[in-house]
Amino acid sequence: MKHKLLSLIVIASLATASTFAKSIKVTDTAQYNESVKKLIAGDTIVLANGIWKDAQLEFKGIGNKGNFIYMAAETPGKVLFEGKSSLSISGRWLHVSGLVFIKGLSPKKVVINFKTSSKEYAYHCVLTNCVINNYNQDSKETEDHWVEIWGKNNTVEYSYFGGKTNGGTTLVVWPNDSNSTNNNHHIYRNYFAHRPLLGVNGGETIRIGTSQVCTNSSGSVVEGNYFERCNGEIEIISNKSCDNKYLNNTFYECEGCLTLRHGNRATVSGNWFIGNEVTGTGGVRVINQDHLIYNNYFYKLRGDKFLSSLAIMNGIPNTLPNGYLQVKNVVATNNTFYDCANPLAFCVGFGERNRIARPEGVVLENNLIYCPNTAELIKTFDNADGIRLDNNLLIGSKGVSNEKGTVPGKSLKGKVWNVEMAYTNLKAIKLPYVTHDILGQSRDESVIGAFQAKDEQPLVDIATSLNCGPIWFKP
Repeated sequence: MKHKLLSLIVIASLATASTFAKSIKVTDTAQYNESVKKLIAGDTIVLANGIWKDAQLEFKGIGNKGNFIYMAAETPGKVLFEGKSSLSISGRWLHVSGLVFIKGLSPKKVVINFKTSSKEYAYHCVLTNCVINNYNQDSKETEDHWVEIWGKNNTVEYSYFGGKTNGGTTLVVWPNDSNSTNNNHHIYRNYFAHRPLLGVNGGETIRIGTSQVCTNSSGSVVEGNYFERCNGEIEIISNKSCDNKYLNNTFYECEGCLTLRHGNRATVSGNWFIGNEVTGTGGVRVINQDHLIYNNYFYKLRGDKFLSSLAIMNGIPNTLPNGYLQVKNVVATNNTFYDCANPLAFCVGFGERNRIARPEGVVLENNLIYCPNTAELIKTFDNADGIRLDNNLLIGSKGVSNEKGTVPGKSLKGKVWNVEMAYTNLKAIKLPYVTHDILGQSRDESVIGAFQAKDEQPLVDIATSLNCGPIWFKP
């Protein structure tokens, strides 16, 4: 009876809080700074439509689970931050939506920051339906970040980030201390677009961690995002911490690769690497250990060596944190490679910077390689005895491979959403974590490759330019 009474009191309190939630509309920075201090859980501060010039806003507060404090545009896409503007967020359960940063640059080296000071981070906060478009520093050499995520359990979703031309990563996750490790951040359904070649390091689209903290567990999830021509540097995504997941993203004509640069235990699954024969388009580059790479589709990629469709690196003995650790205990299974110029590259980097530590305990199984225009399906730059092939179907310009670890068979062709695909009915070695294929179909009778069958409509919502980013903003 006592617990029932307590529950009724809690429900009544929440109802009362919801009843008295207020909405405050502000038209300039002065009004904003005065009003934001008064907000409590359930309240909304509405930014009036128009141009907010040189506005450097802080959004701080304590909301509750299921009862955010909101910052919202009066009309999504009609609140324009221009000049030297920025936004910093800290506290708990805060929700930001509908803002556009354009025609300007950040004065603080970060456009949107999930902290307001070195000790004030954001937790359970959401950035959604926002745009940062061509918001660049005056010089290409001046570095900044468009989004920095600190704290824990934060979400960046349905936003557009396009046209970054100066140095610095577009979006950075910082798993630097106990307030930001094991963070469970979710980067979901965003549209990352058109990052031209920078010419030096520092042009990543996403980086999670740094070499200095690469043994920390971040536990971030990058899921269902669309990357279009993100060519800033060789690393489109740079993994530099542990336990991160890269799931169901689409990389469209990106001249770079998803790089497992530092850190261990990454999962790369369900991703579409669509090269369309563009020079320099790559797939996944592997360094460090204990990674799982499965159910990915590599389509008409034209990169080589570091930018091969699947590049497994040599390491450096006794390396510093910013060096190359040896690849160990990596599994790549149930992936499909379709008409790629360099589908597999082993021991990449041998002969440079003392990269003599060969991969160990690496297994490639259940993979389908259908590359009828490629003579050399596997390029090996050093002794690759530490890489084992098992139950793979490899088809190149010379026909079906019969080398150790391959099986005879044929590849069939179909289409998914008008994208060519290859598949086979050959039985796969079943693995406990490969429960579905790239389209979301059950793998009760698992077959080789990323696709379980042909002509099936996807059960998962494949990331495209139409379902990522704000619905009201399409470049």
